[in-house]
Amino acid sequence: MSSPPPDRLYDLLPAVHRGRDEEQGFPLRALLRIVEEQVRVIEEDLDTWYANWFVETCEDWVVPYIGALVGTRPPPPGSSPGAVRALSPRQDVADAVANRRRKGGAAALEAVALDSSGWPARAVELYRHLVRAQHARHVRLDRPATFAVRDPLACARLGGPFDDAPHLVDVRRPNSTQTRGLHGIPSLALFVWRLRAFPVTRAPAFCIDQRYSRYLVNVLGIDTRLFAPAPQGPAPARVSGPGDVPHPLGREEFEAAVTEYYGPGRSLEIWRDSPDNPVPAEQIIVADLTDWRYRPRPGQVVVDPVLGRIAFPADEAPEDGVWVSWHYGFADAMGGGAYRRPQTPVGERKLYAVGGEDDLGSITAALRQWRADKAADPSLHDALIEIRDSADYTEALRIDLDEDDRLEIRAARGERPVVRLLNQKANRFDALTVRATAKKPPPGTVADCPPPATRRPQLVLDGLVVSGRSLDVVGQIGEVLVRHCTLVPGWELDHDCRPRWGEEPSVELRRTTARLRVEHSIVGTIVVDQDETKGNPLTVEILDSIVDATSHDLPAVTAPEDRFAHAELTLRRCTVLGDVRVHALPLGENSIVTGCLHTLRRDTGCLRYSYAPVSHPGPPRYRCATDPARPHFTSTRYGHPGYCQLHTACDPLISTGAEDGAELGAFHDLYQPQSLSNLVGHLAEYVPLGVEAAVITAT
Repeated sequence: MSSPPPDRLYDLLPAVHRGRDEEQGFPLRALLRIVEEQVRVIEEDLDTWYANWFVETCEDWVVPYIGALVGTRPPPPGSSPGAVRALSPRQDVADAVANRRRKGGAAALEAVALDSSGWPARAVELYRHLVRAQHARHVRLDRPATFAVRDPLACARLGGPFDDAPHLVDVRRPNSTQTRGLHGIPSLALFVWRLRAFPVTRAPAFCIDQRYSRYLVNVLGIDTRLFAPAPQGPAPARVSGPGDVPHPLGREEFEAAVTEYYGPGRSLEIWRDSPDNPVPAEQIIVADLTDWRYRPRPGQVVVDPVLGRIAFPADEAPEDGVWVSWHYGFADAMGGGAYRRPQTPVGERKLYAVGGEDDLGSITAALRQWRADKAADPSLHDALIEIRDSADYTEALRIDLDEDDRLEIRAARGERPVVRLLNQKANRFDALTVRATAKKPPPGTVADCPPPATRRPQLVLDGLVVSGRSLDVVGQIGEVLVRHCTLVPGWELDHDCRPRWGEEPSVELRRTTARLRVEHSIVGTIVVDQDETKGNPLTVEILDSIVDATSHDLPAVTAPEDRFAHAELTLRRCTVLGDVRVHALPLGENSIVTGCLHTLRRDTGCLRYSYAPVSHPGPPRYRCATDPARPHFTSTRYGHPGYCQLHTACDPLISTGAEDGAELGAFHDLYQPQSLSNLVGHLAEYVPLGVEAAVITAT
């Protein structure tokens, strides 16, 4: 709304009065300006009241009142602001009228599920799948009494949300807490998908055998199941099909509809020899490549969507590489990925582009160019290195930072670059080394003449996937921020996602002053090698992240030789797989620690609304989950879609044990318990009379 022009009331006066007012020093204009201020207040109040008539433009406090008029359920009393945003009451109220007009239909139930929980859903009226006696004069060919066992797609869908096989009646209730029975006469199942499909665009494939032209879609060299992305836009006005929900693809499903899952913007697309040479859909053959026994014929490209594998004929091996666009499944936007994430503007920083057109070719070249520019112009301390593709960068990176340096290395929007730190030199350790050039400290100590804290350099890593080695921080560093990154636990992974170097750390802080902050990231073990007699404990903050030691018995945060890390650790909404041994824990909340949590100091800090096995010595606890409650995950192996996702059978003390009733751990901000409760409450309002409905998680 445009602001009114100044002196509106004064301009309405006749010119003769304005002339006299000017002769006397404008006293009348001053008076009318005071009146006009009150007029504007009244006008703004009237505009606000008019906007409050509509749920799209009303103020937040008006939403519950409009919801009461249309009969929607408000958020539970005492809900946190994050839970209220997750339940999205404004959208719920806005969709209430349209949903009530469609009440009782399966498509309406799916729309209600998406509006109330944010989960894509499929409603299945199970009585339609029951075997029944048919009259000879009214034969229904779409309701056979026998199952076609020769149909591989129908066999693969048995027991799932897209099962169309005939079933005998089941008298058990679908929402029973003991044993669930789906196929009853009054039964209705609402399948929901909790996992999301995330894209990887034009990334290099991983070649495991050039002779036989065998590739993996994941450049990390692991088997990855392909996911079908959900279409953008509002929910369809019909019952959802396989192409409407983000779900893991099977071989039979992919083979039955290759053109629906292969191509631009779909689940998979392949280029060979050049990123501009796509493989046509006519050449795609679906097969089981578990043991690589299937041999492609000339002109064929074999794809296994369950394992994420690609095979070419041996005599048609790509000479210049293979590129793929594909989708993987995960619970939330965390770690290195091409999802949308907040980024700081370039501003006055010096920008160095890597990848794409007119780029510097490598991260090392960008760092070298920055140092050359700083030598010519000492004021260029603030720099940004942006990687503008999803390529694989195999480099031995060493970042030397001067005083006042501010460096950010990040992935551009929509890209997922992978930095592989491999041993290229036999006489050195090829880690991602971050060193301060102020003054090299003697072994085992910090620098004698450290720079002021305000002048210490800072480093930001954003949106990267780092494998092969660790992040090594040494010297007088101010802060290292790891944001939306993945430092692969165990450095490298076998094809079945087993870590090759499970005991090796992902982050090492050695004789440094750096403050480590990890946000929305996945990292391995953190090692603090600091002489506790030479300085104060380091500050380590981990927020909304996963720290994976690759085993519950291995240390996740520790010092060399299994000593206490000389650091003060803060955990907020984190999942830690392994032991924690730190100097102090100022705060740990809404988190999960699967191993023992030991602190050297017990007179400070607190662990609240969290889970950690009772151990001594440990920090003071406040309303923490205790035995026999234990976290139960879908998977604890990085690379699996359900990595660190709480299982549906997890104890309620874990799945709803946070301060605001959400789940503990890294996926706290998804507010899945509140979403499920909101969905169940809405489901009772929209199902037909006498129907028993159950919510079933498909992923």
